[in-house]
Amino acid sequence: MADQRKNSPKRPSRRPASTSAHGRVGDRASRASSGARPASARPSGERGRGRAGARAANAASASRGGGPPVNLWPRRIITGLGLLLIIVLLLWGISSVVRAIASSLSGGQAAQSDSQSAQSSAVEASEYALSGGQVATADGLLTDGTTIDIPACPERDIAASATAESIRSGSALPVALTLGNRGNVACSTSLTRLSLRVTTGDQTVYNSASCADSQQVSTTLLLRPTASWTGSLTWDGRVYADGCTAPTGGASPAPAGTYRVALVMDGREVGSTVVDVAPAPTPAPTPQSGAQSGSQSGAQSGR
Repeated sequence: MADQRKNSPKRPSRRPASTSAHGRVGDRASRASSGARPASARPSGERGRGRAGARAANAASASRGGGPPVNLWPRRIITGLGLLLIIVLLLWGISSVVRAIASSLSGGQAAQSDSQSAQSSAVEASEYALSGGQVATADGLLTDGTTIDIPACPERDIAASATAESIRSGSALPVALTLGNRGNVACSTSLTRLSLRVTTGDQTVYNSASCADSQQVSTTLLLRPTASWTGSLTWDGRVYADGCTAPTGGASPAPAGTYRVALVMDGREVGSTVVDVAPAPTPAPTPQSGAQSGSQSGAQSGR
């Protein structure tokens, strides 16, 4: 038995795995350190292959999440600008739709107000005889929406005034006239409808309506609403019988006093003013007449 144990082969002794692993790692590290060369001593090809490998290793490590963080601000800025642009476009579209709706509503309201104003003008201008389809407007009577007719001014729509300055007896009196349209419709009138009447107390000293040759010319006046026309008529400052007939011996100058000047349209007084007529100036004696009177008095005293 003893001889058999001596002659039997010896079993290899087992070493701990950790020791062998450490030994192998130490052997590899020693071999790597002994076989490694500095980078400066390596050929250029090997250095290029080393850099490429390093870049590949870095890329791999970055793909595994171990690389440096990626800058996301450019993407965020671009995304924010895109969203802002979309919001602006949406707001612009909404405002355009709102403006379109508001303009359509205002257009309808304007048309309705125009229709109402035309109807109100027709009611206010009820003194005009409107035929079928006519509407009274500020420009006149509108027919079928295309033709404008200018009617004659009603007396109630004419505002007239007369002004004059005081004169001396024997001088002509110019009377300034102003005619205005108080209505809402443009209308026309003529100066032949106007006459001038001058009175003092109960006596009529002048009336142009009684004159066969009236000083008013047949001039047509167009009066728009709130517009006015100015002109003048004249009294020659003399006294006439029956308003415009010169008495026997001719018309005499109106004596000093107060006179009422009235503007008459179609037989109705539409404006008046009061003027004073001062006495005519006394003519001063001429030097020739004074010398003659002096010589005549001297001759009479010598006799």
